[in-house]
Amino acid sequence: MARGFDYTTTLGTCWLKRENGLNIYYPRKVDGWIVHDLLNSDAFKEFRKEIEGRGYDFQTFRMSVKLKDGATDE
Repeated sequence: MARGFDYTTTLGTCWLKRENGLNIYYPRKVDGWIVHDLLNSDAFKEFRKEIEGRGYDFQTFRMSVKLKDGATDE
């Protein structure tokens, strides 16, 4: 389990101080690419700019979603 994520069942991302950036955790590689694409989208970049402009500390950013029970590779 890394940074509180059970990456065998959880798709997520969080800020890593030592890397000075976001790290992606994923149970299936294809799902990791979904998060990668989201983080590199213009919409996410605008979201980050907006929340930082409102005084939020982006280095506390964390997002996760768990697989449903019984979910399998497609």
